[in-house]
Amino acid sequence: MAEIRARGIIIKQSDYGEGHRMLTVFTEEYGIVKAVSYGVKKSKSKAAASSQFLCYGDFDFYKGVGKDIMTINNIDTLDGFYPVSEDIKKLSLCVYLADITYCILGMNNPDSRMLHLFLNSVYALAYRDEPMDKVKAVYELKMMSIGGYSPQLNACVSCGSNEVYAFDLLKGGSVCRACGGKYIVKLDKNLYRALDYIIYSDDKKMLSFNASDGLMKLICKIAEQYVELQLDQKFSSLDYYKTMLTM
Repeated sequence: MAEIRARGIIIKQSDYGEGHRMLTVFTEEYGIVKAVSYGVKKSKSKAAASSQFLCYGDFDFYKGVGKDIMTINNIDTLDGFYPVSEDIKKLSLCVYLADITYCILGMNNPDSRMLHLFLNSVYALAYRDEPMDKVKAVYELKMMSIGGYSPQLNACVSCGSNEVYAFDLLKGGSVCRACGGKYIVKLDKNLYRALDYIIYSDDKKMLSFNASDGLMKLICKIAEQYVELQLDQKFSSLDYYKTMLTM
C-alpha cells in the first residue's frame, strides 16, 4: 500500500457509484492525480464541502495493494474560493481554465508553475475582482507558453525575417508580409507590446497592464483562437461559459 500527502486543488469532479465522487486534483508534488472520495455525497458526510471543485488544501491519498484507483482519506482545506463558486459566470470560466490545464498537462506530470498560475488566476477572480475576459485571455496565453506553445514575436516564425507584420494563430507567432497565412491578425505597436507583456512578464504581475476596450477584445479573440488552433480542440466548457455570459 502507499500513502501520500500532497497540496493541491480540485479541478474536476464526477459521480462515482452510489454516494461517492471521483476527484481530479492538481497537486504540486505529483501533478494531476485522480482519486475517489467515498461516501462524500451522503447527507451526513463531513467531507462534502472539501470535495468540491476548486477546493484547495492538503490531501491524504491512499492506494491499496492491487488497487488501480487511489482513495482520499482526508482533506485539510486551505481555501474554497467561495466567491467564485457562488458566481456561475466565474465558476464556468474556471471550469474552462481547468480543462485547458488538463489538456496541456495530462496525468502525473508535476509542474509547479502551472499550478501557481491556475491558483493565481482563481484568486484574482475570487478576491481581486479582476475582469473575467482579462483573466481568461492572459491565462490562455500564459498557460500555452508554459506548456510548450509559446508564440515567437520578435521575428517571422516562418523565415526568420525581422519584419513583423502580423500574428499568425496557426503558425504560432509573428510573420512577415510574405509569410502570412489564413489565420493572421495585423500587429500594431500596442498589440505587440500587450502580447509581449502577457507572454514574458513575471507570472505574479501578469494582470498588471492596461489596455483599451478595443485592444482587450482583440487580445481575447487572439488568445481564444490560439488555444483552439494550437491544441486542435474545441472545449464544451468554453461554449457553456459563453452561454452563461448572455444570461
